[in-house]
Amino acid sequence: RKTMTQDEARAFVDALRDTFTEIAELPVPTVAAVNGYALGGGLELALACDLLVAGPSAVFGLPEAGLGIIPGAGGTQRLTRRVGASRAKEMVLTGRRFGAEEALKAGVATVALRGGDADADVDAAA
Repeated sequence: RKTMTQDEARAFVDALRDTFTEIAELPVPTVAAVNGYALGGGLELALACDLLVAGPSAVFGLPEAGLGIIPGAGGTQRLTRRVGASRAKEMVLTGRRFGAEEALKAGVATVALRGGDADADVDAAA
């Protein structure tokens, strides 16, 4: 977004928000399987899903504040509904990264996997 004009950035974020809202409103269950980085829009996408399965190497965060921007694709609202206002504010304002176990304890993730074959474990958890 840094190289976009203000109008281009607004259109981009609006399109992301609309897409993530469509995913959140699908009439079938959706599962986000994260086994790597889900930062910024990646976390916002995962939060749009009904279930969020965090693999052992999952890393979550909303680093936008450090870039002087705000998460604009609906993630702040979805995060607040999952973890509460106080914790969501801390996560958004600090941009701090956190792993699968903290994601589970905070309510971001529905399931946290511990090693092994992450793909098979995700299939089993879903």
